[in-house]
Amino acid sequence: MSVILVLCLLSFVNAGVVYEQYPQYITAPLKLRQAQKEQIQDFSKIPGTPGVDYPIYHSVPETSFSCHNVPALPGMYANVETGCQAYHVCHDGREGHQGASFLCTNGTVFNQEEFACDWWYNVNCHNSVNLYRLNLDPHKNPYFPKPKLEEPHALHN
Repeated sequence: MSVILVLCLLSFVNAGVVYEQYPQYITAPLKLRQAQKEQIQDFSKIPGTPGVDYPIYHSVPETSFSCHNVPALPGMYANVETGCQAYHVCHDGREGHQGASFLCTNGTVFNQEEFACDWWYNVNCHNSVNLYRLNLDPHKNPYFPKPKLEEPHALHN
């Protein structure tokens, strides 16, 4: 038993010596690392000029968008005040007057016709408000309640 204890102690001491050979690294706090990552984003692979051809928000900004001014609930709506980079899912009011807010990745904006983020050059953001009515179409609106399929009746023998 004492032999096992001695071997365990020796392996523990040896492990400490091995790890002392590696330098200690100091890491930046998480918030600082995230801020640095946001500052060094590479936009070179996205066609166009960031901030000119397409918006480059890092979070959904405050706007005057309101779910009280849309034609259908539930629904998805582009926020034209953000150049359509932000969009809102309006439902039953539990997320507030703007609904649940989301942001498309840089270089993409919300395509109201497709109900999805799309490359900025494929979307006419200014026309998005005219397309809000597509939320009334149960085949287009992904949040529109779908009719339940009736289950086939069991065969009785």
